[in-house]
Amino acid sequence: MPALQSLSGLRGLAGALPGALTIQNAAQLASLDGLENITTNGKNDAGDSIWLFQMPALQSLSGLRGLAGALPGALTVQNAAQLASLDGLENITTIGKDDDGDSIWLFQMPALQSLSGLRGLAGALPGALTIQNVAQLASLDGLENITTIGKNGAGKSIWLEQMPSLQSLSGLRGLAG
Repeated sequence: MPALQSLSGLRGLAGALPGALTIQNAAQLASLDGLENITTNGKNDAGDSIWLFQMPALQSLSGLRGLAGALPGALTVQNAAQLASLDGLENITTIGKDDDGDSIWLFQMPALQSLSGLRGLAGALPGALTIQNVAQLASLDGLENITTIGKNGAGKSIWLEQMPSLQSLSGLRGLAG
């Protein structure tokens, strides 16, 4: 799908998507506009509800603003070099986990500066919070309403790696014993 530049042809897709939202190797896709009418989605056989991978031009998740409530599986965004925020995911209130035990996995996102798009999350994350190679993220603000975090298959609950700008963990202040 390297030439795909728009999802506008999917605007008629509305309501529940029974499986995962998976977009992979869409090198020219800058936004998810066209998916606004999807209100819920399921997960794939690996336990992912949203899997966005190898999308170097992606700049916005606002096309997912119609998603609301619980994601039964994990949120995974990898190799999205231009994505600066997770805005568009504000109406998601809970996230499940994938078969590796991760609930949220953000990887190789050098422009990501904000997790505020996850501010609607509340309560328990059943799996791990994994953020790796996210050079510009200075805080974990947006995760304040998460009260517990599970663990992944490697036994890690919170895995923060190669985040040179990270200055504050206060976004995790909602975690309880």
